[in-house]
Amino acid sequence: MKKLQYITFLLLSVISYGQVTLLTDVNVKEAKPNEPIVLTIVQEVAGDDLVQQSPLRMPDLSKFDIIGTASEQNTFIDQRKGLRVNQFVYQYYLMPKVSGKVKIGSALLTVNGKIYKSEPFDILVKDGSKNPEANYLAKDVYLNLEVSDKTVYENQPTVAVLRAYSKNFDNFRKLENIKVSEQSNAIVKPISYKKQNIETKDDGEYSSQIIATFVIFPEKSGNVEIEPVSALVKNAEMGKVVSNKVKINVKNLPTGSPESFKNAVGNFNVSIETLDAPKEIEINRPVSVLVKIAGNGNLDANKLPKIIDSEQYTFFKPKITSKLTTNKEGVNGVIAATYVLIPKKAGKINISTEDFSFFEPNLKKYVDIGAKSLLLDVLTPQQIAANKTTLDVVDDYTKNVIETVPLPVVEKKNNASYYSFNWKNVLLNLALLFGCGLVFYYFVNRRKEKKVLKPIPLKPITTIAEEEERIRNQIKPDFNSYFNYLNTLKVDGDFSVFFKTYEDLHRDVETYIERKSKESLKSYVQNTKGRKFFEDFKDLEKLMSIEKYAPIHDQEHIDELYHSIVKIYSEIMN
Repeated sequence: MKKLQYITFLLLSVISYGQVTLLTDVNVKEAKPNEPIVLTIVQEVAGDDLVQQSPLRMPDLSKFDIIGTASEQNTFIDQRKGLRVNQFVYQYYLMPKVSGKVKIGSALLTVNGKIYKSEPFDILVKDGSKNPEANYLAKDVYLNLEVSDKTVYENQPTVAVLRAYSKNFDNFRKLENIKVSEQSNAIVKPISYKKQNIETKDDGEYSSQIIATFVIFPEKSGNVEIEPVSALVKNAEMGKVVSNKVKINVKNLPTGSPESFKNAVGNFNVSIETLDAPKEIEINRPVSVLVKIAGNGNLDANKLPKIIDSEQYTFFKPKITSKLTTNKEGVNGVIAATYVLIPKKAGKINISTEDFSFFEPNLKKYVDIGAKSLLLDVLTPQQIAANKTTLDVVDDYTKNVIETVPLPVVEKKNNASYYSFNWKNVLLNLALLFGCGLVFYYFVNRRKEKKVLKPIPLKPITTIAEEEERIRNQIKPDFNSYFNYLNTLKVDGDFSVFFKTYEDLHRDVETYIERKSKESLKSYVQNTKGRKFFEDFKDLEKLMSIEKYAPIHDQEHIDELYHSIVKIYSEIMN
């Protein structure tokens, strides 16, 4: 009976021992006295019946300088065993004081009256480099990669910061050219390379500064190792420093994902709509359809649902545009696909996208938003003609006449209306002013008869045509009215008139420059504004001619063209 009790107690001890894990590891087993070592200690206690009775006792680190420390606590449920796991991860950033074989002892932990310890091990510290300058730089600058959340789901973003340690403040300024190593099971995207404030430790020996921030998307479950990040220390001979590696515990996504799930993790929304569509959509006439996905997470163009093929319509390969930013939540913004779609059937047609679903890590569940659809009412040419009123028919006829019949004189008058003058009034006012001058001269001459007046030189006599030409050359047209009108057309989406107005602006600027400088516009820009400005001017002309005949005009691109027009033509007229 006593023997049976002993065996039972031994089995229970083995089971209990298996529920407590204590591991230690270093990033390198061979190091130099001037190279840092990252010591990682992992403590896991699984089960509600286990009570930790003492804090973790660290191994003897007297043969090292402790430069920095970090710790993290995670609590999760082991799906296989059904136990709650309380995990602590400690990291020490160490600098060896001595060379040779250095022993790192065991870490100790007391749980339910039993002492657990990690396995001790040795590391080999070799002699340092003979180059004093390289020794100084390597010893005085260290990099440490720190991850905020080391337990995440697949494709769930987690933030990492790159922190530099140094005794000399000047070395922080010398750090540059930060590079991320190629990763095998994760995607690393930079958030910011802006250096933050320098922090000083209590003992004042070392200072630290965050020099970069990244977001990591682990693509595989299990323990994923993030490769180190490097930087250069600027000096006479560029010195390279490398950070530590970081391990992330990546959990499997829950089972029961929808069929439409394509590894989208975060929070997203999908929409479909027409873009600049006419009031009446005609069969076999193109219409623009916009499909958008917006949100934050592991967002990229592969997550965008496509339009489903149908006999009711055909479409061409879409134009993909994106406005994305990287932040602590992952990738945030909008990705849009613009389709040119041609209806092949009259009546009600339904345009649908693929089904879409994503995993929301905060809610720990899948969200299936299904397919998004757009209903179009397509008409035949006869139906559109029958729906038109008499006034609409007259308007269409007038528009066709204006578009097909050249009216250069009327058009020129309309364009000149921005800066036209009434020359008759100008000449009458000049004559009146001249008459008043004669009267004033006669009156003064009568009162000062005894004074001898010096002869007043007369201006050379010119003809009316010459005077008109001189005044016309001195008048600077009001090109701001062109800019305001272009902005109105851009906002209203009237792109055909937008390009027509730009051509009028260009022609009037050309005329003004030719009258003013007696040379062509291109020669004037090339001779007075410099080579770079001349190249920008030619590029703008080329882009405008290409965009004018594009089948679809992107609003963002039109905005860029408008700002270029205002900038370049304002500079020309200065």
